[in-house]
Amino acid sequence: MNGVSVTDQNAAIALTPDEIVAQSLALAVKSHDEGDLAEAEKLYRAILSFQPTQPDALHGMGVIAHQCKQDEVSEQLLRAALEQRSDPTFHNNLALVLLELDRPHEALREVYRALELRTHYPAAYNALGAIQEKLHLRAEATESYKKATELNPAYAAAHSNLGKVLYEIGRSADSEKACDRALELTPACPEALNLKGNLLRMKGVFKKALDYFDRALEARPVCAEIYNNKALTLKAMKRLNEALVAARCAIACEASFAPAIVTLGAILMDQGKLTEAIEQFEKAIACDPENVEAYNNLGSALIQSDRTDEGIEAYERAIELSEEIVATQKKYDMACLLYTRFSYEKALDAFNSALADMPNFVAAKNNVGVAMQNLGMTEEALDAYEQAISLDPKFSAAYSNKLMGMQYSDRYTNADVLELARRFGAHFDRPDPRGFADRDRSPERKLRIGYISGDFNCHPVGFFALPAVSGHDHGRFEITCYYACDTDDEVTAYFRRFADRWRPVTSKSDDEIAEMVREDEIDILVDLNGHTAKTRLTSLGLKPAPIQVHWVGFTGTTGMSTIDYLILDPVSAPPGADKWYAESLVRLPYGRFSYVPMVQELVRAEPPCLSRGYVTFGSFNNITKITDEVFEVWAQIVLAVPGSRLLLKSRALVEEKVRERFIAKFEALGLPLDRLEFRGAGHYRGMLAEYNDMDIALDPYPFGGATTSCDAMLMGVPVITLPSDRLASRQTACFYANMGVEGFVATSRQDYIDRAVALANDPERLREVRKMLPDALIAAPFTDSAKFTARLEDAYRAMWRKFAAGEPAGPITIEAEEATA
Repeated sequence: MNGVSVTDQNAAIALTPDEIVAQSLALAVKSHDEGDLAEAEKLYRAILSFQPTQPDALHGMGVIAHQCKQDEVSEQLLRAALEQRSDPTFHNNLALVLLELDRPHEALREVYRALELRTHYPAAYNALGAIQEKLHLRAEATESYKKATELNPAYAAAHSNLGKVLYEIGRSADSEKACDRALELTPACPEALNLKGNLLRMKGVFKKALDYFDRALEARPVCAEIYNNKALTLKAMKRLNEALVAARCAIACEASFAPAIVTLGAILMDQGKLTEAIEQFEKAIACDPENVEAYNNLGSALIQSDRTDEGIEAYERAIELSEEIVATQKKYDMACLLYTRFSYEKALDAFNSALADMPNFVAAKNNVGVAMQNLGMTEEALDAYEQAISLDPKFSAAYSNKLMGMQYSDRYTNADVLELARRFGAHFDRPDPRGFADRDRSPERKLRIGYISGDFNCHPVGFFALPAVSGHDHGRFEITCYYACDTDDEVTAYFRRFADRWRPVTSKSDDEIAEMVREDEIDILVDLNGHTAKTRLTSLGLKPAPIQVHWVGFTGTTGMSTIDYLILDPVSAPPGADKWYAESLVRLPYGRFSYVPMVQELVRAEPPCLSRGYVTFGSFNNITKITDEVFEVWAQIVLAVPGSRLLLKSRALVEEKVRERFIAKFEALGLPLDRLEFRGAGHYRGMLAEYNDMDIALDPYPFGGATTSCDAMLMGVPVITLPSDRLASRQTACFYANMGVEGFVATSRQDYIDRAVALANDPERLREVRKMLPDALIAAPFTDSAKFTARLEDAYRAMWRKFAAGEPAGPITIEAEEATA
């Protein structure tokens, strides 16, 4: 039989009470260290039944209570232990419990007491770091964790905590070193595995990050923070359904864990479930009334739900709760969101508020200009862009925005535009020295064409480029599209369908895009943005393709030596225009792009003046194009035709302050409110139908219409235009020239007025034009997309033949009869 021998029993009887307590305590501590909390608690209780004030047993019970999330009980037990003995370990563990109870200042007193009793105490420095983090003293926390690791270089938890605080203050490289050291010491350390996952997530290495989070969850299966980080990673990977599961697991681990509730809301927002997202953000705030991200995301969701004032209020609360530099960024973020929701006035206020905090905030200064420009305040916007350039001469967006803004202004010449464009090129032309010596230069071989744009969607550029991209001869050309936008609509689907290769590049750096283009061995890279929104023009500055071209998107020179060609036409670029371009000009016959109506079944009405008894002039162009001179000319035209009205339609006109400014300008010119009508933007089909409310369209200048002019003529509405020496002013004239239609292209300001007034006074001619224009447009050669694409392909081949022959880029003219249909 097994059992205790008589000798052992006698030995046990011989032990003193203190020896029995010491022996039991050793067994309890052993069980505790091995994670057998039930056995440890049983032994501690046995000791306390024998000696109710035994300090080590009280301390052990206090630690178990803390491990079981019973911190109020833990505090009582630890204080009872300290009444019996002032021990550094007791003080340190009480500090940790008080920290968990959200009483960091009391915790600080306890940890300092521990360090008084034991000066070189690594665990106390580790605890001190945690308390300092809670008090937002991250620099001090960093030093405390460092001290802990110096005192005990094998202290994995301290290395992990040091990595965490370094990560929070943006020192990612140092954070990774500390994290890797923690994992060397303890490969299954859940905190270090979680941190490593976060570091990889922030680098965009999502798959590896998930591996670390899964390993962390193996080590600690019930942890809201780790599940939340996994959810954030899956969200970044667009695996939204899996992200939802992970976020809900986090909440299941800890129902009041506000960060996970915020993440759940953010995922729902990505899924377009704004109402459900708002509910989650409000829950998060109820759990943590000072959660900055909850207020921040609530503001975003409310603004996207068109509850703008409530959204701004939520953002303002986030700003109040943030540290100063973070608050400034929150103002900027709010402004950007308001801008994307077309609340330009409110966006402008928010950008200016961010600038008031940080006057050298170059991105905010640039976006002040963007908001102003969309409000029709072009001259003020141009000044803002110049200030942004002064703040940072290498801030590319400010150059691009100013170059675009200059197209709208009549205070600049072509020479001014070229000078600024060349300044841009001087900063951002940095061609890769590898060159293309090994490229196959066979002149007639199949060519790889790359198109790069942020507008492969429902956008004028997308409409102009799609007929060509969809019509390429894939026997002679391989097509790759590099898409620099997250918008994915029905037009995007068409581009993706017709491309041989589809490359999303929104989140890619210039270097990454350039390397991708090189790896794809693109022969001719065609930019479809220029100096417009979502441009990736600076990636072309690396010269990743042997031939680089700008086609549609921007109405002027890029200014870059790395862009070899610019595609135009003889009307847009008449003889002598070449001097205003840094690129060699390629002139295509019949126009530089193809217009294909996106809506086939149209209902056209008679000129409305025939039934209303008064003429309606109008413009559906962006109001940014309406300069002071255009205000004056349009007012003169309307006032010269008794009873006539002016109809303006543009997205910014939904803003009350914009309408008020326009009304004030026109009233100052003698045109009263009752002769004005303002409309906001709408869907494309509905917009076309609204041309039935217009008799005569007025083309603004010096930046005229392109899509808007074609749309007007498609509906039978004549467009009065005034071309100048600027490309942006010659688009409508180009359409008329290639349609064979005369009578609507003016030669001077007065001629513009006279033509508009004469047409308004001739209702029969208006009726005839209404019938004639759509047929003339549809019959025009620039609406034949197959022939246009053949001409474009001939241009690409001509460029390639020059390169293959070792010739530099130079002017190219494609004659109509050369095109191979």
